[in-house]
Amino acid sequence: MKQISLIKNLQIHLPWDKFIDEMEKQGFLKLTFIKTSNVSESKSNFQSLQTGFVMLVGDLIQASAIRDTSLLHVRPYIVFRPKVESQLRVILKLTQKFKIPITFAGGKTGLSGGYSNYGIIIDMIDLHSYEEPFIYNFKNNTVRVNQNVLISDLIKYTLLRSENKLIFPVQPASSLKLPVRVGGLIASNASGVTSGKLGSVENWLETIRIMKPDGSLDEVDKNNSLFSKIVGGNGYFGAILSATFKLYHPKTNLKQAILYGYDINLAFNGLQSVLDSKIFPLVSEFVISEQTLPGKFSKLGEEIKDKNIKWAAIIKGSVNLVEKFIDTMKEQTPCNWKILSEEEFQEYLQERSTFALLVQSEESTSNYIAFPGFEDILSEPKNLPEVIKMINEIFVKNGFHEIIFGYGHINFRKGLGLLLHMRLPVPIEHFYKENQASLKNVCETVYDVILNLKTKFEIKHKAEHSPGSFKIWLNPNFRRYLREKVSEGVAFTNPHLLIFDELLIRRFKSSNDDLSEVDSDDNLSNEDKKYLFVSAMNLYLSGE
Repeated sequence: MKQISLIKNLQIHLPWDKFIDEMEKQGFLKLTFIKTSNVSESKSNFQSLQTGFVMLVGDLIQASAIRDTSLLHVRPYIVFRPKVESQLRVILKLTQKFKIPITFAGGKTGLSGGYSNYGIIIDMIDLHSYEEPFIYNFKNNTVRVNQNVLISDLIKYTLLRSENKLIFPVQPASSLKLPVRVGGLIASNASGVTSGKLGSVENWLETIRIMKPDGSLDEVDKNNSLFSKIVGGNGYFGAILSATFKLYHPKTNLKQAILYGYDINLAFNGLQSVLDSKIFPLVSEFVISEQTLPGKFSKLGEEIKDKNIKWAAIIKGSVNLVEKFIDTMKEQTPCNWKILSEEEFQEYLQERSTFALLVQSEESTSNYIAFPGFEDILSEPKNLPEVIKMINEIFVKNGFHEIIFGYGHINFRKGLGLLLHMRLPVPIEHFYKENQASLKNVCETVYDVILNLKTKFEIKHKAEHSPGSFKIWLNPNFRRYLREKVSEGVAFTNPHLLIFDELLIRRFKSSNDDLSEVDSDDNLSNEDKKYLFVSAMNLYLSGE
């Protein structure tokens, strides 16, 4: 049997007929395709979809539209889009009864294939627990929000409703361009451009309201053992319904500036001094390119014709902190700087986000997908030149272009280091159907980088973005833990785990009963670990 059929084999052995029959008894409608040629039928189908009671079953076109920015996709058999909690409860209880794997899709901006699923995807975009999406309490400086609220709206309305006195403290740069939502923000324990001073989601959550796998409701805070399983938990242990966040009161009269220069290594020296001096502006972002910075950044330093700008730092904070930041950088590296208006500052932030997914080589002959997989490299700035050198050597050895563009957060999460996002530049044609064989090289390259980051520098991959399926592919201890929790009924049946377990069974000619013995660090050789990771990732990239 070809390996590409592994997921299909898992899918067809699920008890779909029994599950669908039970769902229909609960009032859900099975829809196998959507016609658009007949106006009256299209209107009827649309109205049905709007009720939240529709099961979209086996529709290749519609199911394939459930995609995120990770490029790691598995086509689901059923897609639900519930509107109210009672609908969600029925779905959860029956998927648990029939042991059908489910995952949750929110803004679909993930980078780790977290909700890829051959079973059931629950699209949470329409689910709301409260009629009012935002409820502000300015006496306590908190906001209660539904899980489907856009972070961009939350940022905007918090400023508006508080008359510019308060801000929503977690501001991913991706929310400037993409539909990042509250549920995904919590499930990935996201941070963003304010992380240097304010930290991540977990620092600002007061309570989370969730639905457990058995359909029961719970409200958890930091004193509840479920808190750490929900925040950054990828939706494995409960569906997020709503949350209450604390808001932040920033200092007034903030100053914005941009620094830029020509020597990346010297810039890292300056950023090390910033870190050592504990200079934490409200926002401190960083971009680099060994070629030249793209877009709006390329206009910096135009007065010097024979040099290309290779790095820039965008900062916002109190006048005192911004001046300290600039002075500290100037002591370590030749650089220029200028004060920005708020409008100019926002333009640079948005420009930074533009180059996260698509990059171009200096000669402009090829467009590349900036492929995620090992991004979010958290390190002291002084070590990053060696880290980048190592990554580039792996890229070139495997036939890829060197790093084209990198960006990140200075003083990540209150001084843990510099978090630098660097991705593999993969030619777009690699993703054409006829070039599927090239994708194995992508998977092997990602694995080699992750392994070398760990063994040579003790750097954990994906220090910011949710590890999603990567955690299952790389961590046998977590796989063992998740198997236990699924069997106890306190975690959802997980597609990533079932796919990986099937790979293990085929690799070692074993059975489900033997997995606890087979799947351990001691038993798995380095060759086994690489084979299993590459095989799993390749399955997701194939889209089957």
